Amino acid sequence: MTLITPEFNKTAFHCPYTSCGAYAKQSWRPLAWLQPPFFNQYTEVNNLVLAVCDHCDRFSIWVAQKLVFPVLRTSPVPHADMPDDIREDFEEARAVFSNSPRSSAALLRLAIQKICINLGLPGKNLNDDIGELVKQGLPVQVQQSLDIVRVVGNNQVHPGVLDVRDDAAMATRLFELVNIITEDRIARPKQIAALYAKLPEGARKQIEERDAKPKTQL
Repeated sequence: MTLITPEFNKTAFHCPYTSCGAYAKQSWRPLAWLQPPFFNQYTEVNNLVLAVCDHCDRFSIWVAQKLVFPVLRTSPVPHADMPDDIREDFEEARAVFSNSPRSSAALLRLAIQKICINLGLPGKNLNDDIGELVKQGLPVQVQQSLDIVRVVGNNQVHPGVLDVRDDAAMATRLFELVNIITEDRIARPKQIAALYAKLPEGARKQIEERDAKPKTQL
């Protein structure tokens, strides 16, 4: 289904709460306050409106026709197999993306460093880690993407550090890259291992015996 983003006065859209996210009817309600001294008359608050989601019953806050709460996260969602410590940085990067793409990019560089550590690499020098991942079978496209991140940073931007050259486009690439590496280096091996484990025990034993035999020298 196509994502219908929240829009002022629209009768239905996907709920901006990530815990809901349902495509649902929205009821618009202006805010009002009781006017003193008798408090018997309501006066609407200018430019402040609530939209109530028909699915989760929670409200979003709109000021001057713009959504201000909850923060709308338009960046990619984290891969399902992303480790929790990396996911935490990824989600924080999503939360600040709209207001500060540079901060988002810095958090994602940190996430890439953590992925390297998660894969058993030092995580100190991206260039060295890329080289080791290539030896382990990292696809050329992923290697090239990592090199773009490294070169754009001029080899001097450390994980978690702001770079004035980072912008929304670079942060978006980093979101995608973290997910791609997670898919290639974490999720796919996990899927293959699960399939291999389902093979009959006899077949697995034959494979292990075959691989244990010394190769014949030509």
